[in-house]
Amino acid sequence: MHILYAVHAYKPAYRVGGPILSVSSAAERLVRKGHRVTVVTSNSNLDEDLDVEVNRPTNVEGVEVWYFQREEPLKKWLPFLPYFSRSMGFLYCPEMKAALGKILPGVDAVDTQMPFVYPSYAAAHAAFRHDIPVFYHQRGNFDPNRLKFRQRKKQFYIAFIEQPIMRRATALIALTEAEQQSFRALGLSTPIEIVPNGIDIPLSRPGSAERCLKRWGIPTDAPVVLFMGRLHPIKGADTLLDAFSRVQQTHPGVVLVMAGPDEWGLEAGWRTRAAAGGFDARVFFLGMLIGEEKADILARADIFSLPSVGEGFSMAVLEALSHRTAVILSPGCHFDEVVAAGAGRVVPAEAKAISSAILDLLTDRNRLRSMGDAGRKLVADKYSWDVITDRLLAVYRLGTLGSSVAPRH
Repeated sequence: MHILYAVHAYKPAYRVGGPILSVSSAAERLVRKGHRVTVVTSNSNLDEDLDVEVNRPTNVEGVEVWYFQREEPLKKWLPFLPYFSRSMGFLYCPEMKAALGKILPGVDAVDTQMPFVYPSYAAAHAAFRHDIPVFYHQRGNFDPNRLKFRQRKKQFYIAFIEQPIMRRATALIALTEAEQQSFRALGLSTPIEIVPNGIDIPLSRPGSAERCLKRWGIPTDAPVVLFMGRLHPIKGADTLLDAFSRVQQTHPGVVLVMAGPDEWGLEAGWRTRAAAGGFDARVFFLGMLIGEEKADILARADIFSLPSVGEGFSMAVLEALSHRTAVILSPGCHFDEVVAAGAGRVVPAEAKAISSAILDLLTDRNRLRSMGDAGRKLVADKYSWDVITDRLLAVYRLGTLGSSVAPRH
């Protein structure tokens, strides 16, 4: 098959977050299975532009990627207004529409990977013009809690832009049952298939504690609580910081590691809060991590916590589990399966509940290790990319054959 992915950003745009990992990993695995994947995307890397060739194809790990120059007309014309001083997030790429007209002949399926962005809008409508099946990912963006953020803007855009696309799509692809419900809450009758994200199972990483000590000064004997993700209000890092302020009062040896890009300029205020509480020496802000550094901190952590308001299907959670790290998640992560598997806890996204869970798990290191083993087994058995991409291909094939894709319950 020849599959086209339309996505807001693509690797190496790691500052954008988890979708960059999940989309690129799926694309690369499909190529390894003998399929052709073309990606149309912007050159965005959150608050900066990638240093890549634009408006022409580039081979990225076997995937044909077209990066297009994004423009921010309102930011250019009205830079003096605070609301327009940063990216609006639409990622308008003026050269993309014409290029899609040349790329789409011969494409068997189009999968739009994110709502509210121009690449998905342009690719979907180009596919409709060429009578190519469209598959639609939302990646957590229609979670009721996330829709409260910039609510009016999103309601307008969903009603007039996204819903017409979703109604014409061959199938909607939900990462979780919660996503399936949020699709249905929009009044859609389009078939839905649940296909989660996947993960490549890493090798063990002996010596990670020593390397983390050398790089960042994290003591080798300190229990480590890890947050990994964008420092964004919806991710709940501020709630975890409040929980940690409670934890360190009775467990002063523990450290908190915050790893991720400071998208909203929150780090300075959080450092001030930690200093005022007298525990700033035990909070490490590492910024954006990739490669060996990222793998080492995931392997080093004793507990991974994500108190998110609403997730699609967090790649960071899958990565933590694959590195044998126990997890403490919020209900907004939509991953209660970790409880049944004995790999973690799901607690309210409140400082008191999170701190209690952290303190409880830290009392028994053997239990933490067994939870870590259970988490790795869970993702190896159910969430490897080989398993997940086979499910994706089954959905694509049904759609391209003109068959109805039955909703999965």
